Amino acid sequence: MYIAIKHGKPALLLSSIDRIFVYNSLASVSVIAFCDYINRRIVSLVRQWRLDVADSTGNYHGPKGGDFNIYKPRQQILERSSCVITSLPDNDPFIEIRFTVTLPAHGRSINGRKAQELLVTHLPNIMERGLLWEHQDEERVWTHLRTMEVQESLRNNLAKLGLVAFVGNKSILPRASGADPRPMKESVVVFQSPSNLEVTIATGIQDHTGQPISVTGMGIPRGITVIAGGGFHGKSTLLEALQFGIYNVVPGDGRELVVTEPNVFKVRAEDGRNVVCTDISPFISKLPGGKSTTSFTTMDASGSTSMSANIQEALEIGATALIIDEDTSATNFLVRDSKMHELVRTEPITPLVSKVDALYRERDVSTIIVVGGCGDYLNPASTVLGMESYSPQDWTTRAHEIAAKYPNAAPSSPIYGPIPNRVITLPGLGDKPPTARGIDKVLFKLDRTKVNTEDANAEVDITALEQFVEEGQTNLCVDALRVISGGSLKSVRSWVDELEKLMDQKGMNIRGDQKPFGNIARARPLEILAVVNRVRGLRVGDSFQAAQVSG
Repeated sequence: MYIAIKHGKPALLLSSIDRIFVYNSLASVSVIAFCDYINRRIVSLVRQWRLDVADSTGNYHGPKGGDFNIYKPRQQILERSSCVITSLPDNDPFIEIRFTVTLPAHGRSINGRKAQELLVTHLPNIMERGLLWEHQDEERVWTHLRTMEVQESLRNNLAKLGLVAFVGNKSILPRASGADPRPMKESVVVFQSPSNLEVTIATGIQDHTGQPISVTGMGIPRGITVIAGGGFHGKSTLLEALQFGIYNVVPGDGRELVVTEPNVFKVRAEDGRNVVCTDISPFISKLPGGKSTTSFTTMDASGSTSMSANIQEALEIGATALIIDEDTSATNFLVRDSKMHELVRTEPITPLVSKVDALYRERDVSTIIVVGGCGDYLNPASTVLGMESYSPQDWTTRAHEIAAKYPNAAPSSPIYGPIPNRVITLPGLGDKPPTARGIDKVLFKLDRTKVNTEDANAEVDITALEQFVEEGQTNLCVDALRVISGGSLKSVRSWVDELEKLMDQKGMNIRGDQKPFGNIARARPLEILAVVNRVRGLRVGDSFQAAQVSG
């Protein structure tokens, strides 16, 4: 066992243990799933023994500190920096656990006896009970690994089956509450696929008895899928499960058999967002005053312009499918009915309903949209799912019959239009790096000697990026901002490749820190670069520069 201790400022009397290496021999298993299990096991022990509770009397001279903290995962199985498996120079594998300990103190003096108890007694016990195989529930470990392997196999089978998503029968989609991502326990309607959309996927994974695992459920074909139904019948619950189908989840989550393509992206209106030199001409053109929309810039986007930019930027980064909820969208961007079509003669907005078919035909990008009032989407839809009392039904045939009787006022566009291809650079971030604030904001701490006091802290609001699930992912985005700020001129697509390469080679330590922190979790380039696109001060070149730089 090797412990490296990093001391903070002496006046603060804080010390943090940032590394502990436990050497062991490991079987060849899914490394990410195993690290996730170990991380959760240690979190459980720390909570069970109440070692995460600091002493505090509220008195400066009283007792304080003495708490043990390790990154706390949510429902998803992610690659994280809190627990990693790597190898020594002689290729022996080891597990590295990264955590912090606030040493116990009275006022400005360390409480030596309690520190000894914490570091000499509790810490070895945590490592022994948390890491040694003899203290693990073997079946629970293998179930954890097998669950992830099945989800990966299901997701890998989507493309060859022509599916954008899959929802296994008996899945539990509703969550306990808006603040609790665990499954609902009472009065739950388990998921059951409509018979004509039911498919069975052979995963190639064996269960605990050695029998092959096959999963039956609803396959959502690539194309344009409409999810309709009355209010409170489960439309948004299904959509939310699909938007998080990009992740693998822990056993017992209820969504273990819900998977989507890896690059599905959720889009919503985002009034007030920053947009820099994005081509939104497929949706918006002929603005008053002749303002161009092929390189559109604004610091205060409207609902329609923000959705246009969100879609175009997602396609630029590499989204292969879009997820949209009518409730969080700009209505004038989604549709324009016959009355408004006749009344308004100079409308610069081409609604999405006129573009979804061309988007799929030309760009092979699918769309899944929840509608309750926008019936125009029945016309281009290739699949229509109806939700009644939380159960899905196939309404495609009936929807097409209805659509044939009521043609759309806005004609379907024969072409989609261009997708941006920009070169991006970030301004220098200064001596104070940005910091994440949960999964909602990134805070930039500016030099107070060079800006007004009220402007000294600038926030980037990322609440509209709804597929973030852990703060560790926004911590990774902060590191990515620093990498991009210090990097060379690159196109957006080149930064996608570069970030993927860094994460594959360096894990979550993309900046190559000698002593990385244990608070980072993997995120997709889709979210990372979506954060970059929202930074005020982002500088953008043109597509010609991008072609030169990328080439």
